[in-house]
Amino acid sequence: MQITGVTQEKFDALKAKLVSTHQAEITGTTEGAITGHGVTAAYRYDEAAQTLSVDVQHHPFFIPVSAIESQLRQALA
Repeated sequence: MQITGVTQEKFDALKAKLVSTHQAEITGTTEGAITGHGVTAAYRYDEAAQTLSVDVQHHPFFIPVSAIESQLRQALA
């Protein structure tokens, strides 16, 4: 998934929320991995283009990718 209009401030707030609310572990600063609650995803943030790309690589069967995407978009809104 690719999310546009993501400022540096929004990206930093998203990372902080994932860590504090969802106990996620995040590696890297502008690209890396997000893991937590059985979800593993790779991400890449392009500050100049204000885009965040997230590739969900693994997730529990009861958490659809659409729910993960929805949560990310809501957190960035």
